[in-house]
Amino acid sequence: MKKALKIISTGSIVLFGVLWISSKFEFLNEFNSIDIRNILVLIYLFTSLKYFQMEVKDKNTEIQDLKLKLENTKKEI
Repeated sequence: MKKALKIISTGSIVLFGVLWISSKFEFLNEFNSIDIRNILVLIYLFTSLKYFQMEVKDKNTEIQDLKLKLENTKKEI
């Protein structure tokens, strides 16, 4: 799931860049509009937010596991 979110966010920002550059050179104007670029930015923001939320959640669980292991090793000593 995290990998898919990362791919979608990267793809949307790259596509936004391509559309923005094509708007500057008057290339592919039939597919290029402000609305499409805004939607791509929203997709990027949403997927990045979800990705980083999942990263923080994973890191928090790892920190809790490591704290638990540390407490167990302190008790054994």
